[in-house]
Amino acid sequence: MEAAIQSKKEIPRSAEKMDSELSKLGNNLVTKFHVLMRISQIYDSKNVALQQFIQESLHAINTFVQREGSIRLKIVGDDIFLNEQRLRYSVEGFTSFKYLLTQWKKRLIGEVLYKGALDEDALREFIYILMALEDGKEENATLFNETLKERHLSSIEVGPLEVSEKEEGAYTLEKENSREVGKKVFFETIGTVKEVITQIKGKQHADVRKLKRLVRKAVHLIMEDESILLGMTTIKNYDEYTFNHSVNVAIYSMAMGRRLGFSRGVLSELGITAMLHDIGKSKIPLEVLNKPAALTDEEWGQMKKHPLTGVEIVLNLKQLGEVNPKMVVGIFDHHLKNDLSGYPKLFHKKRVSLFGRIIQVADAYDAMTTPRIYKKVPLTPEQALAVMLQDRDVYFDSILLKMFIGLVGVHPLGSLVLLDTHEMGIVFKPNTDPQWIERPHVVLVDRDRRGRGKKELIDLTERNGGGRFKRSIVKTLDPNKYHVDIAKYFL
Repeated sequence: MEAAIQSKKEIPRSAEKMDSELSKLGNNLVTKFHVLMRISQIYDSKNVALQQFIQESLHAINTFVQREGSIRLKIVGDDIFLNEQRLRYSVEGFTSFKYLLTQWKKRLIGEVLYKGALDEDALREFIYILMALEDGKEENATLFNETLKERHLSSIEVGPLEVSEKEEGAYTLEKENSREVGKKVFFETIGTVKEVITQIKGKQHADVRKLKRLVRKAVHLIMEDESILLGMTTIKNYDEYTFNHSVNVAIYSMAMGRRLGFSRGVLSELGITAMLHDIGKSKIPLEVLNKPAALTDEEWGQMKKHPLTGVEIVLNLKQLGEVNPKMVVGIFDHHLKNDLSGYPKLFHKKRVSLFGRIIQVADAYDAMTTPRIYKKVPLTPEQALAVMLQDRDVYFDSILLKMFIGLVGVHPLGSLVLLDTHEMGIVFKPNTDPQWIERPHVVLVDRDRRGRGKKELIDLTERNGGGRFKRSIVKTLDPNKYHVDIAKYFL
């Protein structure tokens, strides 16, 4: 059976690499455009402050043109396509994506084509013509092209925004589907956690009001369909581990809280607590946090202080308002372990709080399934659950762990699986019916004739004419072995 999927292994490998390179170039381009559009609203076109940004952007554009022959950036719905490949958000690039989408949609510009290399004057003219367009004017694309022609900028063309019949307004982002809202909330929350932690490190005033608003949005999404944000936890950003991990732990924790019947208010408190559970690490030197080798006794002593340091920080975050004691205790407790053998050491025995026990489970699972500087290849979701089950009496509340397994599934969300049809699939959504817990929804790992990933969603409860299941899971596979980027299928 391994041989049956071996032939599939080679095709995705080269295509994945090509997609990754194109995506990296595309993300760089979007970031450059974001900076140029912002700068153009501050300085006039002759200002010398613009020079450096123009040069950097020209290098990015012309490098791409030299490689591909041309650049076509196109907006389709709430996605940006680069030469017919959809660009995927990255944690650090989300703000640039959001800004470009909003600004182009406001001006009803949906497509830009660079047919050849640009010079400094051409790029400068293009940006200032774009930003001078009136919002919502239907003929903007036509007027833009006429202006480009008058100024002899024949290497650039623009196209109008294509608006589907389902969209209420040409440049509004209000009627989005829940999955798109989930992406935005996820990436924006990571960026906001990063801002808060950076402010605390720099001993600045930390603004947590935005974080509270985003947690409320996350609660709404989880109440509506928990699988939306759970799918986003498959995104593991190695370079942004601290912030990515904090948000993932909050998502798992809130989803567990929902299953425990928590009210929206309590879910919000749990979400904030989980998001700030490692805030005490902001006071630990980076060389200790990112040390690839084993920690010394002194360094480990510093690490073990972070729950108590986190409590002190949270109690001083005035914009959190009145802090519920459950939040403070939850942060203090998240490394105590179920048998109290963890840290901080207690003078008097106590039971680990419910918030603390929930966060313990979420924290351990996400840490095990995420690449770290000292462990580049993480455990698969199935392997992580096996380890957690083995240690359940010492480390975890066994009832909460059992509930967590029900949440992510017997075949955990984001697992790469082999089907009895010799197809590979990624577990996309657990089956909510306990009768079919072993038959989740999966996305087939397959490619069309152009080498692009297809996203065919399959329900494993589906049967053929003879009453037999069309597909069944045979076993779990290691995505690193087959060069499959799991997160791409959730974006």
